[in-house]
Amino acid sequence: MKNKIIACILFSFISAAGSSVFAQQNLPKDLLADSIYPYNQNDADMMVPKSGNSFSTKGILYGGWLNPVIIDDNDGVKNLRTSMNSLKIWIKSYLWENSFLYIRGKDTYTKLLKMDGYDKQVFEDQGYKNDAKNVIDLDVGFITMTTETNTMKLTLGRNYFLLGSGLVLNGRGDGAELNIYSRYVKADLFGAYTGYLKKDDDPYKLSTRDNTDGSNRVFAGGSLSFDIDNQSLYFMGMSQKDRGKEAAGEKSLYQSQYYGGGLKGVIMKMLQYNAEFVYETGKSYTQAGKSDSIKAYAAQVNINYYFVAAMNPVLSLQYAYGSGDKDKSSYSSPNGNVKGDDTGFLAFGTYVGGYALRPVLANMHVARGGFTLSPFSGSDSPSMKRINLIGKYSYYLKDQANSPIKSGEATEHDKHIGQGIDGSLRWGIFDDLAVFVNYSVFMPGKAYASTENDKTRKFFMGGLNLNF
Repeated sequence: MKNKIIACILFSFISAAGSSVFAQQNLPKDLLADSIYPYNQNDADMMVPKSGNSFSTKGILYGGWLNPVIIDDNDGVKNLRTSMNSLKIWIKSYLWENSFLYIRGKDTYTKLLKMDGYDKQVFEDQGYKNDAKNVIDLDVGFITMTTETNTMKLTLGRNYFLLGSGLVLNGRGDGAELNIYSRYVKADLFGAYTGYLKKDDDPYKLSTRDNTDGSNRVFAGGSLSFDIDNQSLYFMGMSQKDRGKEAAGEKSLYQSQYYGGGLKGVIMKMLQYNAEFVYETGKSYTQAGKSDSIKAYAAQVNINYYFVAAMNPVLSLQYAYGSGDKDKSSYSSPNGNVKGDDTGFLAFGTYVGGYALRPVLANMHVARGGFTLSPFSGSDSPSMKRINLIGKYSYYLKDQANSPIKSGEATEHDKHIGQGIDGSLRWGIFDDLAVFVNYSVFMPGKAYASTENDKTRKFFMGGLNLNF
């Protein structure tokens, strides 16, 4: 074990990071969600057109991107290899000054290449036939209207909704968002409904009924931010109401509210930081159907230091915390609490925490450190300048030793979850073509049973993004 720790520390200086956490269920679908690779969500095409009489600002624009990806996930017992191919086509039509209609469709074809240790019936229940599934869906579709003075913007339709850093909410929905701008203050208000996201894999599913009928949740909230020099202070709040159906004889509706704030900015030119704290309240049900109060919280801090040196090195330090509950059996279920107040944090956003473990930020302390390098930043070739290597080491620790993590793993009464290493390559070969590779390992600690903590988990993901 000592040799493993030493290897982790050394390798953290040359390996890479990056991850998205969308696994709300302990099912293979957390590997099959489009959102696990967010490299194609640089939606510059969704920006408000600039004024001027030209076809590019007062006409019809269109384009898209193709995103083939290979994912291989091996936890030491089961091995799942998947090919995912996503095609997105968008069209944007000018309506009137500073306003437009934007529609983007998505076709995702998923092929299961290897399923060692998995029950094929699980995939068939998710719509796979002959180990493959094709889903055509409306990704986003909305109208944006902006005032001539750019002090107010209204967006109506299906869109991505983000609150704060995205820890509380970061996902699609059908609704409206109002942005109000002034010199020092910015206000954002939104309301969204997830009940029409039927075809796609969505991250809002918690109960077994959600998986059957789709999640039916209403989100409403907003934020107020103040900008002073290079610093920004913001306060936020959100209410989540579950309007889904409960299974017969089961109480599972999870009603939650979130309050918090954050601070972000730049210090001494080269030091960038952001910090956020969230308190969760509301009502949940125990497994026995008893109503209990939610009293949970989460926080995260990120610091990046940009060195003026060859290869443009960036040093990053991160800490994140999600509260746990000593009596809770699952942190991805609405009724995972056993008794008493529910102090286990549960939100509907995303957290970057390592691909091999893909942690849910609940009952967990996560400390991460690493850096980014551009090894050919001094090259005369624009393509070579866009090669980036990212490396990160992660250490995971429980909040409550007696409680598991995620959907019920790491059940030993010990706080030491384990450690992970992530390595990533990002290369923008051309302006319209980029490739990415991620490799991650997770070494379980004493929180896992003796039969599990010697099984290193390995994760690989590689693909490209072609814009047209």
